[in-house]
Amino acid sequence: MIIRSKAPFRISFGGGGTDMPPFCTEHGGCVINITIDLHIFISLKPRNDKKIRVISEEYNKEIVFNVGDKNYDEGYELFKGVINVLNIREGFDISYFSELPAGSGMGGSSALTVALIGAFNEYFSLGLSKHIIAQKAYNIERIELNQKGGYQDQFASSYGGFNFMKFNKDVEVMPIKTTDEMINELQYRLILCFVGGSHFSSIIQEEVIEGYEIEKKTFLETMEDLKFVAYEMREIIESKEVNRLNKFGELLHQGWLAKKSLSSKISNKNIENFYLTSRKFGVIGGKLLGAGGGGHLLLFCEPDKKFQIIQEMEKIGGKIVRFHYNPKGLETWKIKE
Repeated sequence: MIIRSKAPFRISFGGGGTDMPPFCTEHGGCVINITIDLHIFISLKPRNDKKIRVISEEYNKEIVFNVGDKNYDEGYELFKGVINVLNIREGFDISYFSELPAGSGMGGSSALTVALIGAFNEYFSLGLSKHIIAQKAYNIERIELNQKGGYQDQFASSYGGFNFMKFNKDVEVMPIKTTDEMINELQYRLILCFVGGSHFSSIIQEEVIEGYEIEKKTFLETMEDLKFVAYEMREIIESKEVNRLNKFGELLHQGWLAKKSLSSKISNKNIENFYLTSRKFGVIGGKLLGAGGGGHLLLFCEPDKKFQIIQEMEKIGGKIVRFHYNPKGLETWKIKE
């Protein structure tokens, strides 16, 4: 029996960064995000030994390690972390591929972790809910592997859909209540542009956390601004008034300006060139997805300027990524050999 799973990437509109401890556990955090029809896929096949063989289909690479290996410095640490935390004692062949490049800024590492936990959940009939899968994914990345970051990626990928999430001592996932018309118009006015410069977000998250410890007042004010943006975005989308979407774009811009103040590494000349160019041709607001430093730029445009903006982004080296809203989160299924 082969088990397959897939978990979606997410787009975060507002509040990103407020989902990170210790801020969210002390002051509360919130984000508004959506999952899209781009995924990380996992195939899980049992072996007759105690070896784990991980195969990257897109890069034609593989690594083999023993069950229980806790050397997280040799790469493929997410796979080792999942195996160890779930206490897997059998051997498996694990193949995977991603529909977006590494360092996309759209929660790829967490999508991989969620998909892998989901595959083992299906194979061993563990009965884990999507909430527990997301929490375990968080524990693996943030505690077992000590990677800096927040909560939203794991819960977005596991649950799927258009959600407002609140973070304190617990995580609350609240589906956005709106109309198909609002979602369709929002999607029509969004452009996703890959601008390169992949990053390791944990390094940037570390600097943000240092900001919390060193410049607490300035940091807290900025984090409250990010939370305000998320709440305002939610109110606009749930109002179901499509003619208010321009304000949504303005909030994207407001949130981007606030986020850049958290770390000098979040933006750079390349990113600013793309963003400022897009603003000249009809982009109302936008932001870099993820921790910063590179990846994908999300742009909200005037509806009649969308295709001109796309052309201008491509002229200066941007790669447009086509996507659609995907209401589904983690999915698993079985294949008989």
